[in-house]
Amino acid sequence: MNRVLIFAERMLPSTQTFIPIQVNALKKFQPQYVGLVPAQPGCTLDTPPILLANSLSLRSRIRREAYRFTGIAPRYHARIRKIGAKLLHAHFAEGTSAAVAISAALRIPMILHLRGGGEMQSDEELRRLAFQLPYLLWRRRVWAHASSFLCVSDFIRQKALSAGFPPDKVRVHYTGIDLSRFTPSDSLAGKDKNMVLYVGRLVPYKGADHLVRAMRIVRQSYPEAHLVVIGAGPFLPAVKGLADELRVPCQFLGEQPPAMIRSWLERATVFCGPSLTLPDGMSEAFGNVFTEAQAMGVPVVSYRHGGIPETMLDGETGLLANEGDHEQLATHILRYLTDDGFWSRSRQLGMKWVREHFDVFTQTAKLESIYDEVIASHPVHAS
Repeated sequence: MNRVLIFAERMLPSTQTFIPIQVNALKKFQPQYVGLVPAQPGCTLDTPPILLANSLSLRSRIRREAYRFTGIAPRYHARIRKIGAKLLHAHFAEGTSAAVAISAALRIPMILHLRGGGEMQSDEELRRLAFQLPYLLWRRRVWAHASSFLCVSDFIRQKALSAGFPPDKVRVHYTGIDLSRFTPSDSLAGKDKNMVLYVGRLVPYKGADHLVRAMRIVRQSYPEAHLVVIGAGPFLPAVKGLADELRVPCQFLGEQPPAMIRSWLERATVFCGPSLTLPDGMSEAFGNVFTEAQAMGVPVVSYRHGGIPETMLDGETGLLANEGDHEQLATHILRYLTDDGFWSRSRQLGMKWVREHFDVFTQTAKLESIYDEVIASHPVHAS
């Protein structure tokens, strides 16, 4: 069985469960995680990663940044070389320099997965961010060196093309979800017909404040409506303050494990995640939580933004408002809370839609075909 290196600079934040979900679905390739530093809090991984530095001390951070600029770490490369991998699958544009350095040192091909980062921002904005400078310095080299660039959505593909990525190497690949973990019960007895659910990091571009404003409007004609928020982040105090100011009943649960998120999706009537574009270009690359919600039979509401329209069928499995229009957002939420027939049709079609398009095992089989294609076309492999 061929071995594949799964690379991300931080190994691996708890917010990036989409990577191990895909890795765990591999059938033909044996994975080995590789990173620069550990993440806290981190995902539970089946195998320990090979890291450049095993802590987050100041010394480790300096070592990481030196490597991101220079790509020089012979002992680190030697440890990775012992794995005998045939391919490097790297995640996020920010990891460009390290990914190229590893791939070149081991003389194996590489794939870079674009998930919404440096490829979305202008060069002017990137130059203002110190952690993006290695990406800028190594970008043209990765364009020439990488065998393929996988994009989590067509939205990201268009961003990559606009940023200068080579068109013949850029393709869309949807990750998918493990549907065995996102299957609702047959009974609707546990549903809270008044609950709207938000799941996501509490950062400005995720739009939780827009949802709170929309909920205020919803409650004017449907006073029983209430909001549950799962997630953590620097925007939490602002969102809490707004909910208090507008007197919107809102339960803040913080970051929760996947099993607890599934439990709340089982109870929710509507899922809403109104992401929007920030001035620096930050946007929603795709939105796995939208496919998870639909798989659980929960219709989704959002803004027409980023990759979100690719997660759903607008008007059928969910409803999209014009970006920034929280009044229209409220109208869509209210329709699902009050129109039982429309809610039921969206629920059934949403479950069918996701199962046809976003099964992680189907998508990962396609990914392994890409692995085979890239390895076969590469002239030199690791010994």
